[in-house]
Amino acid sequence: MLGPTRIARSSIRLAAGLLAALVLATWCAPVAAAHTKLESSAPADGTTSAGPVDDVTLTFTLPVTTLGEGIVIDGPGGTVPTDVAAAEDGLVLVATPTVPLTAGNYTVSWTAAAQDGHPLEGTFGFTVAGPDPVPSEPAASEPTASESAASGHSAHDMDDMDDDMDHDAAAMDSTATNVAGVLTRLGAAAALWGGLVAAGALAFAALVLRGPDREDVPVVLRLVRWMGGLILAGLLVQISAGSVLVAHGDVAAAVSPSSIAGSLTGTTRWALGLQAVGAVAVAAGARHTMRGSWLAILGSVLVGAGHVLGGHSNTAEPRWVVVTADVAHLSAAAVWVGGVVAMGVLLHSRRREGRALDAALIGARFSVVAAVSVAVVGAAGVVLAVEILDRPEQIWESAWGLLLLAKIAVVAVVGTVGAYSHFRVVPQLSARRSRVRSARKANNLLRRSTLRETSLMVVIVLITAWLVAASVEV
Repeated sequence: MLGPTRIARSSIRLAAGLLAALVLATWCAPVAAAHTKLESSAPADGTTSAGPVDDVTLTFTLPVTTLGEGIVIDGPGGTVPTDVAAAEDGLVLVATPTVPLTAGNYTVSWTAAAQDGHPLEGTFGFTVAGPDPVPSEPAASEPTASESAASGHSAHDMDDMDDDMDHDAAAMDSTATNVAGVLTRLGAAAALWGGLVAAGALAFAALVLRGPDREDVPVVLRLVRWMGGLILAGLLVQISAGSVLVAHGDVAAAVSPSSIAGSLTGTTRWALGLQAVGAVAVAAGARHTMRGSWLAILGSVLVGAGHVLGGHSNTAEPRWVVVTADVAHLSAAAVWVGGVVAMGVLLHSRRREGRALDAALIGARFSVVAAVSVAVVGAAGVVLAVEILDRPEQIWESAWGLLLLAKIAVVAVVGTVGAYSHFRVVPQLSARRSRVRSARKANNLLRRSTLRETSLMVVIVLITAWLVAASVEV
């Protein structure tokens, strides 16, 4: 039987191995743009230009790629024909009208995708001073049905073209886009949950199941296989909903290759690709023994690398410190979350099959592993918060900070439940092993405690999914 000291040393070695593997997997990947925003525009919003405007320039905090037309300018005579081009490696988008913009009020609508695939959209307006523009001929601005037919376009085709040019920012607030946004986060949460539980269950089987308890390793590895399928399902939901966002809520258009490609821009391809490959390896590689499940272990590393690539940590500096802290945070959380879920599944399986529960040794071993994991989660979380936040006020002034506080509160509750199990339930299990009725009562208490922890951990993962999508800016 392993003592607490040896288990602690084994936990540290496993955490160090996961840390090195995930850092290596993420270090050479491109930097993710977690929350790109429009930094400035020329002309600026609400300003008045003294003379004709030759082009409209949008500058972003991080590189972007255009979605659809990218930039649409509406003026006194309707939509202005423009050529849109990227400059400075995607940091700048330039819309050049075919004819300089003369006197009148103009509205600019823009759509782009950050490097992490998040669709971005906004509008702003400006005025050009000068003589009133000469009104255009009605025939030139509004072709008749016969003229449209002569040019090869029916009136229905022209309506479709007008719809394609519609980039009203309100489109991103429609019911379809709001639902798609929620589904994107839920898909990400499902993939995150699957990755955490798979990696943590593997660690649980390696560190906690010793001696006679090894016969339950196949039960835990079956859980790992199911988690591989959950990761793939979550990724499918995430990609599908992201495509709907890119298509501005048009579900029919969301299945087009351009919309799907638009939802997989920048590092999104890396992040989701690594997770998908890792999920397949997890589902196919979890065998009946730990020795034979090496492919599942590799897959869990790839899934973790994909999660790290899609987070805020890749926009903070120094990158090596933040990525290392993020990897440590994710690895320790996996050992904690996955261990709790694996223990709950194991206790339920033993109870259903009528086998001796005797969870005293399992509870004692996992308590040591969980204590090490909680300490690493807390320390790494502090480092991440300090590096990601520009100033302390963002903790209570930004959506990201408020979500972080909510996550900390739930983690504190989970920690309290875990501490109760460690200091009260586990000693009861050890003291009552010789008494069957008392042992059964204590084991049921541990099982219920594990179920409560699992439920709260689901809440933590959901909050984490929203944290990844929330803005750090006020």
